[in-house]
Amino acid sequence: MATSRVAPLIESKRINVAEHFYDLVLVFAVNKVTHTLADDISWTGLVNAWAVFTPFWWSWVGTGILSNLTDLHDVKNRLRLLAITLITSMMTIAAPTALHGHGVFFAVAYLLLRALLLWWAVDVFGGLRLNPFSVSAFCTAPLLLLTAGLPHEQQRVAWAVLMAGELSSTFVLRRRLNHIHVDVLHLPERFGLVVILALGVPFVDAGGKIPHDFSVRQALALALAFLLVASLWWIYFHFSNSRIAHQLRTEDNQSRVVRELLAYGHYCLLGSVSAIAVGVWLAVAHPREALDDSALWLMCAGAVGFHAVFAWPRWGLPRSVVTLRLAVAAVALLVPLVARDRSGLFALALLTAPVAAAAVAETALVGIAPSCHCGCRPKPHRLAGLGRHLHPAPGDAR
Repeated sequence: MATSRVAPLIESKRINVAEHFYDLVLVFAVNKVTHTLADDISWTGLVNAWAVFTPFWWSWVGTGILSNLTDLHDVKNRLRLLAITLITSMMTIAAPTALHGHGVFFAVAYLLLRALLLWWAVDVFGGLRLNPFSVSAFCTAPLLLLTAGLPHEQQRVAWAVLMAGELSSTFVLRRRLNHIHVDVLHLPERFGLVVILALGVPFVDAGGKIPHDFSVRQALALALAFLLVASLWWIYFHFSNSRIAHQLRTEDNQSRVVRELLAYGHYCLLGSVSAIAVGVWLAVAHPREALDDSALWLMCAGAVGFHAVFAWPRWGLPRSVVTLRLAVAAVALLVPLVARDRSGLFALALLTAPVAAAAVAETALVGIAPSCHCGCRPKPHRLAGLGRHLHPAPGDAR
């Protein structure tokens, strides 16, 4: 019974206001990259957006882990986080032209950011060690700077290779982080907040594209955009987000959950939301006009990615839920075939219908999931001894 008494104390870490600030800047960066993709919906544009988005996301994940393991009420840690936030904002203004003229500025900022993260990681892990933080600071970030002055095509290839290496380093060096023990509620809440912001900002942007003398079609398109965003929100939060905390509680190796569900899983989710946003913006701004094939396929591919990512076994979702989400992904793949050369309003409605229906059907299947529906107990935490000291169980009295 001692463990259950400890749980409220150990798992009650709140998101710090400085973390909220950083999260807003991250979503600002994601929005910038999404606008850049909207201006060039092509394979080249996709590679450009991916190569520029990845440094933002991977730095945010590293910062999220370190802030979870430390006390942000400490002045030094808070100042480090604010410095990272400032540097991220500088990277954001350079993001649209990072591969077309401002690559050196972007790369210098990224190098400074990774140096700050390395300093923080050295304090958290008790020394300089071989892990993704050190690899990025000593290898990826310097090489990003060295290749920033190359001709555009060569720079794009070099940065794509470097970002592939950045992503793979967490998997290749996975054993180096097996020892971490995170707060099981703080991280899911933190990642969930970013999902909320990532879903909300594109909707707000879509509304901003409607002129003062708007038409009924534009109002209807915005309503459909809201229904689509709300359905995606429902699919993520009514059941999926709580599974992260459950997996962190029950998994002996928490770093595996952090890596697969949070770092990689949410990487796919945010990329999918960005892809959906491009099509939504165009459909709301010009509901009468047909979407370009590239924009239509991109929007639907985003919906496919958002639903398909939950098929990964680590989520531990019921088979009925996984089957339903994969069915929605399959339907989304058919939408471009039906909506081609039709109005943007029609395409948006055709995509929204199965997503909204799936949210309703899923709720009927599993109901509203509690924070952890299996009654599991959290794994021993590094502060468990302190918890027993502050809240001893009756049997512990000596």
